[in-house]
Amino acid sequence: MVVLIAFFGPTGLLTYLAGRSWQRLEAWPWRRSIEMGLAPVSIGLLLAGCFSMAKGAIFDLDTAAIAVAVLLILQRYKVNPALLVLGSAVIGVLGFV
Repeated sequence: MVVLIAFFGPTGLLTYLAGRSWQRLEAWPWRRSIEMGLAPVSIGLLLAGCFSMAKGAIFDLDTAAIAVAVLLILQRYKVNPALLVLGSAVIGVLGFV
């Protein structure tokens, strides 16, 4: 429990405080400009994280096939990505790939 609080506590508190402050600045004229400017930054950080995870997870043709299948499922259907990650892990653990 201590590790959980130590790991998620500071980030959660910072996110909560930033969100509250951002709500108070709703009428601020610069708010929309900042949001528009940070959108590409957040997309870039998200892609960088995806590429970092993919480098460690995709190492042969079988794992690449799973990644492509997950991508196609996500594009076609409205599925919780956590279920696809769990399903991919089960496939890997059971040795289907």
